[in-house]
Amino acid sequence: MKVTLLSQGFNPSLDKAVGNKLIEFFSTNHYQTFTGISAFASEAGVNGLSSCISSSTSFKNLNLIVGIDQQGTSKEALEEILDLKINSYIFYQSEEPIFHPKIYLFEGLEKTALIIGSSNLTARGLFNNIESSILFEFDNSDKDGENLLIDLKSYYSTLFNFTDPNLFKIAQSTIDSFVKLGVVPLKKVWLKRQGKKEANENLEKGILKIPQRAVSKLPKNFAGKKKSKKLEQNYNEEISAVDDQNISTVLIPANAFTSNFTEIWKSKPLTERDLNIPRGSNTNETGSMSLSKGLLDNIDQRHYFRDQVFNSLDWNNSTRKNSEHLEKAIAYFNIIIDEEDKGEFPLQITHNPRTDTESYIQNNSVTSLSWGKAKTLVKNRDLLGKTLTLSKDVTSKDKYTLVIK
Repeated sequence: MKVTLLSQGFNPSLDKAVGNKLIEFFSTNHYQTFTGISAFASEAGVNGLSSCISSSTSFKNLNLIVGIDQQGTSKEALEEILDLKINSYIFYQSEEPIFHPKIYLFEGLEKTALIIGSSNLTARGLFNNIESSILFEFDNSDKDGENLLIDLKSYYSTLFNFTDPNLFKIAQSTIDSFVKLGVVPLKKVWLKRQGKKEANENLEKGILKIPQRAVSKLPKNFAGKKKSKKLEQNYNEEISAVDDQNISTVLIPANAFTSNFTEIWKSKPLTERDLNIPRGSNTNETGSMSLSKGLLDNIDQRHYFRDQVFNSLDWNNSTRKNSEHLEKAIAYFNIIIDEEDKGEFPLQITHNPRTDTESYIQNNSVTSLSWGKAKTLVKNRDLLGKTLTLSKDVTSKDKYTLVIK
């Protein structure tokens, strides 16, 4: 068995880059099966290998499993994998541990090559990030190689036989679902997370001096796709005024405030915008209040309301044209203003699940509460500067108490 250290990125040389080894193995006729398992993938990384994969005639089985934790794999990368038309899967679990292996296995009738290390299926991970991996090459008659392969396939048995319950077959519907969940970002968000722009800008301010270092250049095929000049669909829709016509607005008798309620959010001092009070004759009322961090500094306002505060509601997509991506649900709010019980109102919650909007990228609010018939109660200048406290009935999936004082 031949064992080789593959290292890259520490100096400009690409002689032992994992990407070059993958290209080499895809270009030979020694192997018939490829199985890749990578924590993350990028559009450029997959696209760079696509020509090698498509031109290879000896491979009968091409398999790929990628992870999507920490928004490390973009929607475009998954769609690039889908375009390969190979046996491909996403591995994802909701528990804390992240999926982080990097395994590239080439199997032939007589030979086997196995790369295990730190290189993800991204252009930089394959070529110019500082990475180290071990390449094992052996004849199939080699006992040590056989035992290594047995250990590998035994430990990851449900990955290699594709029966693991946390494997999701890559299809457009699967990709869209993970984007909707906020797990998979669009490329614009992914690039923002990967870059060092903010740190480099701070370096220019003289906070800390970092020596410059020579960096290897990516091969042309892995430089990424050129941006299309075709106008893209505008994904940056903001949450607009909601249509209350389809919501029942009958005033319901108030329920008694009981110990079943637990406080889940408190606003900052209420503003004209929150209460739909026009600042002038040219001010348009939105009919809604954006749900932001308020006085809770330790929450991610982009996910907190949809995933924790209102997660038990019955959510449906909007039926309005060009707003089908918006999610809407009805909750019942017992409204108490200055200790006066105003009754219970069915109010609509609207959430924008897209992760590519300016609001999401800038960490702004993407969830809103429509005041509906309660608008006449809150449209009151006497309430400016007061605080709104939201509590949830822990015994009910859709009942809340909203107190302004």
